[in-house]
Amino acid sequence: MQTFRAFLAAEGGGTGLEFVIIAAGVGLALSATLYVVGDVVTGKYEAVAAALKRQNN
Repeated sequence: MQTFRAFLAAEGGGTGLEFVIIAAGVGLALSATLYVVGDVVTGKYEAVAAALKRQNN
């Protein structure tokens, strides 16, 4: 919340641009992390589903 207040209080255009660049970097890192973790979680669910199918047959 403090960062957002600092953004609103900033008077220089460069400072606003820096916040945008930081936010874009954080968003990119979050997206990449979720993409990788999503593949791992999908693999785990598929393994459990396959094991359950084998057990029921």
